[in-house]
Amino acid sequence: MRYRRLAMLLLLIAPAGASAQSSPTVSEFDPGLTVAVDINKVVRLDFATGREKNEDSASARWRAAGGISFRIKPFRKTLFDLIDTDKQHRYVLGIGYEFSRTTDTDRTEHRVLLDGTLRYTLPARVLLTNRNRFELRWLDNGFHFRYRNRLMFERPVKLGRFKLTPFGAAEAIWDQRYTKWNTFKFTGGLTIRLIRHMSIDLQYQRQHCVVCSDPNTNIFGITLNIYFHRKKK
Repeated sequence: MRYRRLAMLLLLIAPAGASAQSSPTVSEFDPGLTVAVDINKVVRLDFATGREKNEDSASARWRAAGGISFRIKPFRKTLFDLIDTDKQHRYVLGIGYEFSRTTDTDRTEHRVLLDGTLRYTLPARVLLTNRNRFELRWLDNGFHFRYRNRLMFERPVKLGRFKLTPFGAAEAIWDQRYTKWNTFKFTGGLTIRLIRHMSIDLQYQRQHCVVCSDPNTNIFGITLNIYFHRKKK
C-alpha cells in the first residue's frame, strides 16, 4: 500500500513522543525567510536563511542555503490553490548547499542536501507530502551523513478573503554517528496567503532528541515565503 510508509513512521515516532512528556523542556523562537524563483516549468531555484534549533545541542544556529529543484510530473488536475509550484507536482528532486554557524560555540557546518519528494492527493482535498533527504555534513570534528524522512499533511481553505492552509508534519532523523533514529519532530501550523506571490508560515514544533542534554524543545517559528513565477505567455 502506498500509505504503508506513513504507518511505519508513526509507529516509530510514537514512543519518542510519549517518553518526552516527563523530560525537561526548553523553548525558543525561530524566524526565517525563503525565496523561490521559477526558471521554467521544470526547474526552480531555492534560497533560505534564518535561525533554527541546532539538532546536536541545546544551542541555536543561523543558516543560509541555496539549491535547485527539478519537477517531474505535474498533477493532472490542480486541486490546491498553492503558490508554491513545487507542490503542484507529484515528484520533485532537489540538490542544495547549506552553511550554518552555531550562536554560542561559533561552530560552523557545511551541508550538501539531496532530496527526493513524493506527493499524493487524499480524500477531502488533502495533500500528502513525503520528503526523503540525505544530508552530507562537514562539522568541525569531521564528516558524517544523516537520513531524514518527513510526512506532511495540508489542506487549503478559504475564509472570506483569506486563503489559509493548515498543516501538520512528523519527521524522523537517522544519524550515522549513533546508527539509530535519534531526533523526532512534530509540527503543526498555518500558512497564510499574503499579497500576490507571498505567504507567511506560523508554526509550533515539538522536537525530541534522544542523545541531547536537553532532549525536548518547544519551537515557535515564523517564516516569510516569497515566490517569483514565470510569466505566462
